[in-house]
Amino acid sequence: MKRTIARFLAAAALAAWPFLARGEQAAVESRVDFRYAQPWWQSTICLLDDPDKIVVGKEGQVLLDWGRGWFRNYGICLAPDIVGGTKWVRQQTVSPRAPVMQTCKDAAGVKILEETFVITPKPGQPQGAADKARRIVVLMTLQNTTAAATVRRPALSIHSVAPLQFSARDGAVTAGKETRIAAPGRVEVGERKSNTDFTLLLAPVTLAPGEARQVAFTIDRHCGKPAAALSAAEAALLRDAARRWWETADLPFQTVQVPDAGVQAVIESSVRNIWQAREILRGKPAYHIGPTSYRSLAMVDDTFIYETLCMLGRERDARDGVEYFLGHQEADGSFQLIYRYNGVKGFWKENGIMLWAACRHAQLLQDKAWLRARWPALRKVVEVIQRLRRETLADPASLGYGLLPGGYIDGGLDNKPPGSKPEYSNVCWSLTGLRAALAAAQWLGDARSAAAWQKEYDDFYAAFRKAAARDTLKDPAGNAYVPVMMGNAGGFPPQKGQWAFCQAVYPGQIFPAGDPLVEGQMAMLRAAKLQGLIFDTGWLKDGLWTYFASFYAHAALWMGHGDEAARVLYDFANHAAPTRVWREEQKPVGKGMEEVGDMPHNWASAEFIRLAVHLLELDRGDELHLLEGMPAQWLKAGMTTRLNGVRTPFGRLRMAVQVDPQGETATLEVEPLAANCKAVIVHLPDGTLRHLPPQQGGTLTFNTRHTPR
Repeated sequence: MKRTIARFLAAAALAAWPFLARGEQAAVESRVDFRYAQPWWQSTICLLDDPDKIVVGKEGQVLLDWGRGWFRNYGICLAPDIVGGTKWVRQQTVSPRAPVMQTCKDAAGVKILEETFVITPKPGQPQGAADKARRIVVLMTLQNTTAAATVRRPALSIHSVAPLQFSARDGAVTAGKETRIAAPGRVEVGERKSNTDFTLLLAPVTLAPGEARQVAFTIDRHCGKPAAALSAAEAALLRDAARRWWETADLPFQTVQVPDAGVQAVIESSVRNIWQAREILRGKPAYHIGPTSYRSLAMVDDTFIYETLCMLGRERDARDGVEYFLGHQEADGSFQLIYRYNGVKGFWKENGIMLWAACRHAQLLQDKAWLRARWPALRKVVEVIQRLRRETLADPASLGYGLLPGGYIDGGLDNKPPGSKPEYSNVCWSLTGLRAALAAAQWLGDARSAAAWQKEYDDFYAAFRKAAARDTLKDPAGNAYVPVMMGNAGGFPPQKGQWAFCQAVYPGQIFPAGDPLVEGQMAMLRAAKLQGLIFDTGWLKDGLWTYFASFYAHAALWMGHGDEAARVLYDFANHAAPTRVWREEQKPVGKGMEEVGDMPHNWASAEFIRLAVHLLELDRGDELHLLEGMPAQWLKAGMTTRLNGVRTPFGRLRMAVQVDPQGETATLEVEPLAANCKAVIVHLPDGTLRHLPPQQGGTLTFNTRHTPR
């Protein structure tokens, strides 16, 4: 019986090890191989809406109590190991949907598989997000790959800012009042460097040639009365239960289905990460940007998270978020969330962002009643933009004359007021918001506002184009561009801080098709690419702002460069860690370890989902354009692409693209859309366009031969 169990464990361990290698090979074939991953990463394993954001580091460390200072500012670091040390090999989750973290290491002929997870609720049992009690498990499988018997001793290094106490009676270590670490059997404390630095030792494990054995550590958080440590067999069963729980979780994993397994895995992981960072505050869901330093709300970041939620069919959650932001309106009509939270004034773009966010939300849901109820508040926001513009008219010689007072840029340039020089990022977003409000006024039939705002917008836009022409420069490659700072104040690199410009192209839509200004800006940004992303545009000097990839790709897509947008999707994916999470900013591969921002960063998660969807469907006014940026490699023999109810301004889009077994033709099926959709335009691989009747839907068969666009 023991030999049977040993053979089973050996088979399981060997299966898990090559599983990672097979996954890596598949990723190479699909071109999602994480080739540009940062040198160190961290990933969340906490439950949905969990108030305790439990993080696992690249080397398998369980990281707890962020913000209390020690290793990467965590108050507790639990590092699984083997006495004598190990060599790190790789890390990934057991599946895209299930954050059971698998960290593979090598201990001189013994392969170690560490599987770290949070125990999930039993079937039918509520999650209890308000209850912080959680059990974390580290299940270690030791696999002897040599021809000789060997002995290894599992260990757990425990570092804590709070004093540690060891109980010889039950073999447990407590860290402060909230964390208890235990294991069954004989447990000892090895070297005690201090009362905050212990090494917990399990009994030595003897392994015959080819044999695998398992041990487990149990970490209790906020659990009150101590419970017995889990055996390895119990831990293995709970690991399997956790995977099943996550695989069937009530999350929109299947709303977007693409045939590239690597891209699909990143989409599903992005969905999960958004909900893992979420919390329930005052009875409402709060979607946080990240689990640690960005465990907060930010109007720009969250606006795109809310749009993503709506696209995925979680309209109620999106509405709660938009209404939460609307509740922060100041008495004068303005929005100043960044000032409330960070004390930074002059972030005028929040006014434009709020206008766009509310109008886009209403547009996606076609909910005029909701928009009318918020219309008085939104009219006041327009008045704020008008008032700010009037402030610039006192000095006709000012660079910002007729535009906006100098304000805070963010996203790469720290020009905090007072004394801020005029710049274009606030202008771009204020124009975007005003344009959205104008379209909404026309939609609601508010002719008086529409007429006044059209005049305001035209004057504002004309002042912008005049200033942009004045400030146009040439980059080293000869591309015409407009720097973010008016008059090129500061002499920054051309690409620095250009995020708001990209968003003015899309979703702002303030520029006409083929606009030379946009083409010049895009050529300048394209010339600044390194490892597929725009170099040195964000906060990190000589760094890469990972999800700026989506800002740029959306602008490229909107301007008709669908093939380039598709390539950027893969470049974006390949800057994620192998656990499919992004840091906000990082150095290019081989250029250093510096980093900026939280991880997982969920604006990045939302942007990847948005970009993948918009490559397949993009609303352009009263038209829906399909397959405009569909990657050519998604049209190979037998492949299927589906959008299963993605929310558009024309209702839920249900469509499928099925390629025949020979890979020569594909069939597109589209279900009927709402009456406000005037045309469905399909962009075919050969560069031609075909139409489908929007209210009837229909089927279209086309040749898969691709002509670069």
